[in-house]
Amino acid sequence: MDTYINTPSNNNGGDSIVAPPINDSGRTGEDEDPISGNVTGRVGEEYSTRWFTFTFNSLETGSTYSRGSANYTASSGNTLVIASITITNTSGGEQPFGTFDWFVNARSLSEPIWPIDPLNNNMMPTDFYLQDGETATYDVVIEYPSNLASPYFTYTEVDEYGGTHATFQIPIP
Repeated sequence: MDTYINTPSNNNGGDSIVAPPINDSGRTGEDEDPISGNVTGRVGEEYSTRWFTFTFNSLETGSTYSRGSANYTASSGNTLVIASITITNTSGGEQPFGTFDWFVNARSLSEPIWPIDPLNNNMMPTDFYLQDGETATYDVVIEYPSNLASPYFTYTEVDEYGGTHATFQIPIP
């Protein structure tokens, strides 16, 4: 049986993307249809997950992050990807969020590359909570090797049972 993922809310009736069935091992009788599959995202579009919606407001690369009180320069041979992300909790209750949700990935990597620790209030905290309906906008900054082929800025939705439901990727320019 094919599973259809939510496509961007502003795709003007575009085609749904067919994805392979998810691994539901360990799930215990949830009736809810999980979102699953892989989505290649674009800046400015809103995406829906099981617990929240999010928009990549911007995605840029450079050697320096300089916003608010923060000044950070990438090590020699590295690049920074700076993503501004707006998140709205749609879960029906309080939900945890944080930098642990976002990473850089590429086919050549055996492990993802995680964000740098927050340097100011503009950057996404390592850990924070949003009540249902609350919205937050933060920068996520990740340093990765400049020679990394075809990197993606990524969010992977994993449930409390360890099942992966959806991977949202946006190519890094």
